[in-house]
Amino acid sequence: MTVQLRASCLFLLLLAGFVQTNYSLEKMDCYKDVKGTIYDYDAFTLNGKEHIQFKQYAGKHVLFVNVATYCGLTAQYPELNALQEELKPFGLVVLGFPCNQFGKQEPGENSEILPGLKYVRPGGGYVPNFQLFEKGDVNGETEQKVFTFLKQSCPHPSEFMGSIKHISWEPIMVRDIRWNFEKFLVGPDGVPVMRWFHRTPVSTVKADILAYMKQFQTK
Repeated sequence: MTVQLRASCLFLLLLAGFVQTNYSLEKMDCYKDVKGTIYDYDAFTLNGKEHIQFKQYAGKHVLFVNVATYCGLTAQYPELNALQEELKPFGLVVLGFPCNQFGKQEPGENSEILPGLKYVRPGGGYVPNFQLFEKGDVNGETEQKVFTFLKQSCPHPSEFMGSIKHISWEPIMVRDIRWNFEKFLVGPDGVPVMRWFHRTPVSTVKADILAYMKQFQTK
């Protein structure tokens, strides 16, 4: 009886894991009737010295990523460097937005973020080769306006909101970003086109971007 009970519990756990996995897609295409562009928004660089208008990226493919230094997914940082280097000749620009809303994994001040990346996570002298902006919120009442626009433009790849103990913002919306390292791709006309689940491998994101870019290649 004990063996049967253990087997039943194991089956239910495996089934639960299977169901959760299938409720999370790697990518969602954004809505076709998006109104507005990222060119209506702006942000300050991580050191606060430069105010960047996103309209300067007109004609570029722009990848927005909410990042964190002390996350299990921080290993994506070097992969984002590689993505920026490989696809920059094709017009890709990666932009990183530090955020402390997920497990409080970006606790430092703006001035502490680059040293944390260089010496702690991922460490080894790592330096981002893409632009980082000032730390800010991506969900809730104080979310950065560009993320309001991005989230309204693209459905979320997952139906799960995650554990309530990790949620530190209000109001909670279905379109909210679920964790560090979600990604949004914006086309050369400034309109969002794709949104990825945070656990989607950067290699998959790269393949999706390359497939999207093919339509812009001259014959």
